Amino acid sequence: MDVYLIRHAEAIDRESTDVPDEQRPLTDAGRAQAERLATALPARGALIQRLFLSPTIRTQQTAAPLVAAWRLAGNDVVEATELAPEGKPRKVAKRVNKQPAAVIGLVGHRPDLNELAAWLIGDKLAQIAIDKGGVALIRLPDNELEKGAGELVWLLPAAWV
Repeated sequence: MDVYLIRHAEAIDRESTDVPDEQRPLTDAGRAQAERLATALPARGALIQRLFLSPTIRTQQTAAPLVAAWRLAGNDVVEATELAPEGKPRKVAKRVNKQPAAVIGLVGHRPDLNELAAWLIGDKLAQIAIDKGGVALIRLPDNELEKGAGELVWLLPAAWV
């Protein structure tokens, strides 16, 4: 299984708005980042079959161009509360493993995606830092997320996407 860990694109700062954190939208630059992701990932061979996303506005806005690029619909797009801020790797794995696919994308937040990446490769001390609008690819030999089963294939900062 290939797992693309996609950190949401640039959102408006918490300090610059009075909307609740889960309702913070992307900035203009963030929307441009999301569009670049939707072009760059398929160009790099990423053929996502199922996309899981946090229920926040900024992850949904990041995911929208990806959903269009991969023509995902119905059960192929899953809102997963387990990917909301402060989500735990085991809970994310349990949710994803209920709806597996050979190639999945997870759109979420920092530090949660960083911790999930470390958990998947079996080193909770690993310093895997996914930028806003950045992506990490983790490859697992089986069609299931589990601790220590994965290998970090690549990590792309937003500037390289």
